[in-house]
Amino acid sequence: MKDAVDEWLMFNGQQKPAARLQLICFHHAGGGASMFRKWAEEMPEEIAVSAVQLPGREFRLREPCFTRMEPLVHELVKRLTPRLDLPFAFFGHSMGALVAFELARELRRRGEREPFYLGVSGRIAPQLRSRFRPAAELTDAQLLERVRELGGLPEQVAQEPELLALVLPIIRADYAVIDNYTCASEPPLSCAISAFWGRGDILATEEQVFAWKQHTHHQFTIRDFPGDHFFVNTVRQDVQRALRADLKQALG
Repeated sequence: MKDAVDEWLMFNGQQKPAARLQLICFHHAGGGASMFRKWAEEMPEEIAVSAVQLPGREFRLREPCFTRMEPLVHELVKRLTPRLDLPFAFFGHSMGALVAFELARELRRRGEREPFYLGVSGRIAPQLRSRFRPAAELTDAQLLERVRELGGLPEQVAQEPELLALVLPIIRADYAVIDNYTCASEPPLSCAISAFWGRGDILATEEQVFAWKQHTHHQFTIRDFPGDHFFVNTVRQDVQRALRADLKQALG
């Protein structure tokens, strides 16, 4: 049985006693911490990789999902702060980029230690509105088609009604977090920010991704890759290579 903190933070830099920094990763809407399992294995010894596991999915399937950003981030602060013992960085993909960004801002609001680096992937800048209709306005079939178009719905799941019945509420809840979110006007963060972007991603243009620049006083970098919304999976090692370079530069 996992303890309360480990339910929220998977891998916990396993077998990385020589780690110089923590990299905490945040999954996409409808996803789970398992998307970063290979990252935890593949990143070098100086980088201890952990991944946030939100309730309502994978081994936390019986727990209710969050549908709003504020209570989610408040709970993350409570759960994760005791484990932030090394210099730490955040990396989030899609919804995870928004969660990581808001968590960094909430840590600052509370006067806690802040990440030295924020990697945001597959997500338009938070002050911009998506051109897509909110998920609450879509039928189940329309929502599934959107997720399938993004490459986020395995065919074996799409063809199994019982599996769809499990994943649809998770997807709807996660999209509610995104659709209900409004980016408050606050000063830029002090950490470096890199925006990771798939050149074939239908959710974000390069201009929309570049708009993350206004959220840092520090260095801003845009990293573009071949692929669609889930380029982080298809060119995973290229993404990791770029991320390692960013972390090395940001940590100094």
